Parts: sequence; structure tokens; C-alpha cells
Amino acid sequence: MKLAYTVCGPETKADYLAYKGPLADMCASLHEIGYQGIELFVRDPREIDPGALGRHLEHYSLALAAIGTGPMFAEDQLRFTSTDERIRREAITRAKAAIDLASRFGAQVNVGKLRGDIARGDEGRSEFLRDQAFQEIGGYAEEQKVWITLEPQCRFAINNLKSTQEALVWLRTKQFPNLRLMLDVFHMNIEDKSIAASFIKAKDYNIHVHLADNQRGVPGTGNLNFPDMIRVLKALGYNRYLSMEIEQSPSCYEAAAKAYTYIQQLLNDD
Repeated sequence: MKLAYTVCGPETKADYLAYKGPLADMCASLHEIGYQGIELFVRDPREIDPGALGRHLEHYSLALAAIGTGPMFAEDQLRFTSTDERIRREAITRAKAAIDLASRFGAQVNVGKLRGDIARGDEGRSEFLRDQAFQEIGGYAEEQKVWITLEPQCRFAINNLKSTQEALVWLRTKQFPNLRLMLDVFHMNIEDKSIAASFIKAKDYNIHVHLADNQRGVPGTGNLNFPDMIRVLKALGYNRYLSMEIEQSPSCYEAAAKAYTYIQQLLNDD
């Protein structure tokens, strides 16, 4: 397994559960700590300079593990379920732009809140709009040879596809092209009966993992059983990225370093 860290794209404005600063400085720091990849949170991928991104990644021997689309919703309120066609089309357009960027680096694109909430009283229409968007971006991703990963998120973040089990049923039913899962243990701890059991059930679909303790802190500082999680993932043969999505306290560098040290030690243990 490889370790990655979430970072804010240069065009984002808000604070996220991610390293924030000049891209070159963030890459330098994460390389120094020992990380192998970054997960780039973007608001508008069309504003990202892929050449500069590639140069920083190459210089610091980092991979682009994934592109996160959360800022598209957080800053611009874009979502697939919007009944305003202008908003909905822009959400799909930016998702496709993220796919274009990801295709240059062999990365995946994660969709969490960008899918949008399901409207109470008009559930059928909301679900149709959401699913139609996934069909469209999935087909585009297939052409670009990029995986889309759906992130189940807890009830406090979104009102649909909240648990691993719910997401698995949806994926198997819809069979959208190039769509898989990324699992976030913070959300799993709230919605799933067992994190370990969910990893096992989702083993054929899960291609990316977010790590954070139960209070969104550095792994090992809360109540989650990370030794057990890592043992299960090892037993399943999971060999992809574990990406930290945590509170940046007391500083981005210190949070990244503490998280790396703790998880890398678990990976090193037999």
C-alpha cells in the first residue's frame, strides 16, 4: 500500500481537510515526510496548469493519486441533482474537466458531495438526475481510461448513498461504466456496522481509501482500530493508496508527519 495526502488546488479558496499552500512547497514537504502521492482537491480543473503540476510531481517523486471534487460543491454549489440545468451542466462539465486532468497522470476522480442531495418529495427526479450524470461522466471516463470513484458519505454530509452497503447495491444495480468505490473510514465508522466487514464486502470495488480517526484527527489519536483495518486490507491484497483526509492541526506539516509515521509503522509490521 502507498500513502498519499490531500492538498488544496491553487484555485481553491476555502479551507479543507487538506494541506494548504503553494503547490511546490506542499510537494516538497510531503516528499520530505515520505509520502508517495497527493490527492488534489479542485474547484475548477480548467484553471489548473497541468504542466506545472507535472513538473512539481516529477521533481519531488510524487504521483497524483486522485482528484477530489468537493470544492466544486463547497465553493460553487455545483451538484448533479440540481434542478437548475445551468448548475447541473456546469457540475458535469467540471467533472469531465477533472477526468481530463486525471487522464494525464493516471489518476482517478472522486465524487462525494458533487452528486448532490436527493430532494424530499421529489426523490425519483433527483435520483434520475444523479444517475444520468454518472452515466454521462462514466462514459466519458471510459473513453479517457480514468476511474470514477463514488465516496459513500455519512448522514451529516449527504442524504444518499451513505453506507458502503447502500453504495454497493447501487453500483451493482446500475452498472455504470468506469465507476468504483473509495471508502472513507470516518464515514464508515458512522454508517457501517463494521469497517472490516465493509472492506471485505467491497473488495472488488474499492480502489482508494481515506484515513482519519473518529474525530477527523490524525490516525491513532482517537477511537478507531487502525491496526485491525490495516491487517484486513493486507489480507485482501489491497495495494492502492491510503490517503489522509484529516484536520490540519497543529499545522499542515505536523499533521501530515504524524499521520505518516503512525500508518507507515502499521504497514511495516508483519
